[in-house]
Amino acid sequence: MTPDGRKLVPLFNDFLYDSVRKIAVDQGFTKDLFSVDFDEETRLECDGFISFVFRAIVSEDERELVLWCKVPPSNDSRSLVLFEREVFFYREILPAFVKFQQERGIREELEGGFCGVPKCYYAHCEIDKEDEIEAVIVLEYDESYERWDWDKLQPLDIEHAKILMATLGRLHAVSFAMKEQLPNVFEKFNLLDKLGEETRLMTLMKESFDRALVTMKTRFASDQEKIARVKEDVFQLLAASGHAQEMELYRIISHGDCWINNHIYRHSEDHVATSVILTDWQSFRLATPLLDIGYFFFICASSEFRKNHMDSLLQHYHDALRGLLDRLGGDTDRQFPFGTLLRLMEPFQKLLE
Repeated sequence: MTPDGRKLVPLFNDFLYDSVRKIAVDQGFTKDLFSVDFDEETRLECDGFISFVFRAIVSEDERELVLWCKVPPSNDSRSLVLFEREVFFYREILPAFVKFQQERGIREELEGGFCGVPKCYYAHCEIDKEDEIEAVIVLEYDESYERWDWDKLQPLDIEHAKILMATLGRLHAVSFAMKEQLPNVFEKFNLLDKLGEETRLMTLMKESFDRALVTMKTRFASDQEKIARVKEDVFQLLAASGHAQEMELYRIISHGDCWINNHIYRHSEDHVATSVILTDWQSFRLATPLLDIGYFFFICASSEFRKNHMDSLLQHYHDALRGLLDRLGGDTDRQFPFGTLLRLMEPFQKLLE
């Protein structure tokens, strides 16, 4: 049981051990000759809103493999459904994105493709079992990305923001291309939004907003009154990005919870940001790019930052989107021109002036 009353799926049950053991064998460890240990201290550091995260360490002789394991609480129906949603992203959407890019000759980050997601070794969620829930997401642990030492009370600077905007541009580019070229595949990604989960997602987004605003009291004290005043209007704009009929042309896969807690940056030895991965995909949904972009500017930026950098960052985002979408066989000027982005952003910008 956690301090807030949520009951964990039994952390170190047979299902979890078997899942990690299978991954270890697949990664070349010798069956029955390696050990699996779970670092419960990392769980205490990394407890999430929908899931609990801890490290698994696989060891054999001098070799070691470190993994991140995520499990949901077992007595919170909302968390379980949203965890199932994140499993769907890792099992269905991410592999489809990778395959789509590879078939068009884009394989590596250096080639300008979208790869801003942790490598997933295994994702499974079966919540209807009578005896015990079987649910876990196992991700790559990469020491070159720093998550837990990021000071979330510090405003995001322009260099980190440019990397994030480029990553969002590429995410949305793959979506735009798949939506037009593989409509039957893309339509499957809309399935979850048709199963009555919008109420849960809206509740999650509002709670995430409120948690982020608490953080902002320290970071952007001068903006707090304005943010609180326009919060409901901004939220309605972001929510409408996934529903309004006139938005249908521009609805693509969005992360849905793009605030600083869910950005993990890689830095060079001289502390220069070089790349970012996005985590916690339980809020993904079909929406216009405004959902991710507006969410970022609302939650992760001060009014001064928006005044000084929003225009250039929107251009940076769109340049990255164009760079990948056109290479994937799309047509940016027809599917999502820069003028359309500015038009979608206009009501949002006016609220925060």
